[in-house]
Amino acid sequence: RHREAFFPELVFVQPKAEVMNSRSLSGSAYIAFPVDQTVIYPDYRRNTVELGKIQATVDSVRNDKDVTITSVWLKGFASPESPYRHNAELAIGRTAALKKHIGQLYHFVDSIIQTEYEPEDWAGLRRHVEQSNISHREEILALIDSDMEPDAREAKIKRTYLEEYRFMRQHFYPALQHTDYRIDYDVRTFSEVEEIKRIMAEQPQKLSQNEFYLVAREYEPGTMEFTEVFETAVRMYPDDRIANLNAANAAIRRDDFVTARRYLDRAGDSAEAVYARGALAVREGD
Repeated sequence: RHREAFFPELVFVQPKAEVMNSRSLSGSAYIAFPVDQTVIYPDYRRNTVELGKIQATVDSVRNDKDVTITSVWLKGFASPESPYRHNAELAIGRTAALKKHIGQLYHFVDSIIQTEYEPEDWAGLRRHVEQSNISHREEILALIDSDMEPDAREAKIKRTYLEEYRFMRQHFYPALQHTDYRIDYDVRTFSEVEEIKRIMAEQPQKLSQNEFYLVAREYEPGTMEFTEVFETAVRMYPDDRIANLNAANAAIRRDDFVTARRYLDRAGDSAEAVYARGALAVREGD
């Protein structure tokens, strides 16, 4: 029973239980190679740091008893300088070298490490140019977006805007030689409420939305513990509509209308979300 004359019943939605709790971690490493070479030298320039980034990401899940790594994905990029065909060879060779390095380090079976390559990172160059204030920026962006062949495109930029090209080659091109990586892994499911509580306190990123929901049912609606469960869930799944809806309902129950409205903005237009907006209007006296 509530003190209020009328309190709309709040509808919390139970997320579907996941058959497999799949997760991923990703990043970019800027491994340096001597000019035209595809051999990795761990002590060359900042390679110790950049290789360490990948290693730290793998280690963060590999040493966890609740986790099984399913794949390591690598995609190598080269910068637009030099002929396109040569850049393709560099991207392929350097990505293969990194695959070999990781394979030797962790003794993964060959099928775990998957590779792709992109000979020239024009999308990356576009981002750098767009965010800069170099002269003739719009004209250079138009050339980058054109349907010209890559070699002809770069040649025209170099020929037409030589000073800007030199600046880009010095300041933008080095960052275009990089490897994107992603570690895909599965987390075992948790069914014991006390264990889920412990995981939520220590490593909430491991939990599925349904596991958060199972814990929330243990608490009285409106209590700090109840609210904290859904607040944690929405931090782990910030773009998920159900997570935002349940967090909004928890906020409404505590009369935190500002927070509730923020979550409802990302809760979609399901029947439950529309109803929650009506419940919030009732609580606000609208």
